Amino acid sequence: MNKQRLATWFRIVAIVLILFGLLYVFFGLRIFSDNIALIPHDVLLPWESALYGAIMLGWGVTLLFVGSIAFNRQDRELKFALFVGIAVWLGVEAAASAWFGVWFNVGVDVVVLALLAVPLLSHR
Repeated sequence: MNKQRLATWFRIVAIVLILFGLLYVFFGLRIFSDNIALIPHDVLLPWESALYGAIMLGWGVTLLFVGSIAFNRQDRELKFALFVGIAVWLGVEAAASAWFGVWFNVGVDVVVLALLAVPLLSHR
């Protein structure tokens, strides 16, 4: 398969993930419990917690590896792309936390964004 097809494939999968992320932000994972009864109510919170942990783990590993590449190469464009992804993640998470009144997490999101923004946006 050529490079262009592989890049298109990657983008399509990424867009599908973004769309599912938006679905879950606005409707929650309870849609699997309330509407189609795939997940029992008593399993929903532990399952959501495990998913959240897995996403944080995967995102952290991605940041570690891609961030290392960006800093080793001094790649300003890649650092900015990382910053935008992090800002979207923490912005949406903070907005959802505020919506549900989980204010301590809004503070955590602001601190984490600031801690990651400093190295990503600082240039020589």
